[in-house]
This record gives sequence, structure tokens and C-alpha cells, in this order.
Amino acid sequence: MTLEQLRIFVSVAEREHMTAAARALNVTQSAASAAIAALEERHAIKLFHRVGRGITLTEAGRLFLAEARGVLARAGAAETVLDELSGLKRGTLRVVASQTIAAYWLPPILATFRERHPELGVELAIGNTEQVAARVHDGDADLGIVEGEIDDPALAHWQIGEDRLLLVGAKPFGNAHIDAAWLRTARWIQREPGSGTRSTLDRYLLDVGVDPATLDVVLVLPSNESVRSAVEAGAGVGALSALVVAPAIDAKILHAAPIEFGTRPFYGLRHKERYRSKAADALLDML
Repeated sequence: MTLEQLRIFVSVAEREHMTAAARALNVTQSAASAAIAALEERHAIKLFHRVGRGITLTEAGRLFLAEARGVLARAGAAETVLDELSGLKRGTLRVVASQTIAAYWLPPILATFRERHPELGVELAIGNTEQVAARVHDGDADLGIVEGEIDDPALAHWQIGEDRLLLVGAKPFGNAHIDAAWLRTARWIQREPGSGTRSTLDRYLLDVGVDPATLDVVLVLPSNESVRSAVEAGAGVGALSALVVAPAIDAKILHAAPIEFGTRPFYGLRHKERYRSKAADALLDML
């Protein structure tokens, strides 16, 4: 069993698609298929169900996936230690961030980081808040940055920034009194459960006596941009980061409601027991 076989197995398992996994790893589909076949034949076990052109993990494959991720994380940590023996001269910083942060807040910071440390590579992955926490917990990232609080005793978290949520619509709100009754009767476009934007909105609604489950939700969409586009089209109102909607508000494509959600903190995440790289420390010093 080799690390390359494990990387291919994890990539295929996460995508449930051989061609997509091979493309992501820059290997041929035949090489990816051969690596999976070698694992299965060597250990006389099936890791995937093959139904037509689709593949899904078997129960054995699901159990093995957690172990494979752990081995790859430990191998990555060992490589980082060796890279850093001579200082910040090489290596890759793996960052995972929630959508708002990755798309709007973090890029200029990473650009400055690369200017200061041109020898270091930066890999940025995107997920919602729960997905970011899971990747940091599993060792798939050195550092996570999220919009919501995380309840995971294995992860250290601390505030590193903030933004604001705005309630926006395609038409001006005029003199509308945005109270609990108004919120209950509005037509909503929302982010998916697990996103920091969604959890921030849900907490605000509960604070003002509105059960989020009782809202008239027209659409639940998986990205800030899709929510913004639906709101711009007049499908309903939505709560989004000021970073996401500021250009549309300036262009009078969207209009903000007279309601104050308060500031929303951004949190850094790292695993308490995993090796903390010098590259991660250098980025945190900037933040």
C-alpha cells in the first residue's frame, strides 16, 4: 500500500467518480482505476460498489476512508516538519475557509502573504462552516477560518475578524417596520443548513421570538452568489454578508432593510494536538 494509492482512494471516495478524481489528482483514469484495483486485490475486499457508471463506498470502504485520511494527514504533517527545519523556505500552507471569507475577505490577505513568503505555496479550499471544521479536525487543512462558532473540543478557535449581515431585497423597503410579524410573512431565500450565514440568521430570529422553521422559505441555495442572484431576481428577501451585497447595493440592484443584525465574528480554527506549522503562524501573525 502506498501513499499515492491512498490519495487516489480518498479522492475517488469523496467524489464518487473515477474520472473526476483522476482529473483532480492530475493522473489518468486508468492509473486511478489500477490503484483502486490494487488495494482491493491485495486485501481481498471491495471498497466500492460499481453500479453502471456510478460508484459508491461499501461499508468496508467507509471504514477505511477515515483511516486513509488519517494516514495522509500524518504524512503531510511529517513532510511539513522536514520542510520547516530550515525555516520558511518551502512547503505549502493548507487553508480552508467558509464561502464568504474565502471569496471576499481572505484573498487580499493571501496575496500579501505570498508577497512576503514567495517560496511558500498556498492551497485554499472552500466549504461551509461545518465542512471547514471537519477538514481541520481530520488534518486535511492547517488552518480554518469560519463565520460561525464551532463546538468541537479538539479545535482551538479565536476571533480574527468580523462583518455584518444585511437583510436585502430587490425593491426598496421604504418605511416598512421590520418586526417579528414582518419576518414571519416575508418570502425567504436562504443558505443551506451548516453555513455560517444561515446559523447567524437563525440565532437572530430566535432572539426576536421567531422560529426559523416557520419562515416562508422559497429557495435554499448552496452559495452566497446563488442567494444574491435569486434575491436580485425578486424571488424573495435574503440575509447575506455586507461583503457579498455591497456592490449590488451601491448599484441600486439590491436594497438593505432597516434592521440591525449586529456584527458577526470570523473565527480561526486549528487542531489543538496537531503540529502547528511556521507557515500557519506567519499567516496568523498577519491576521
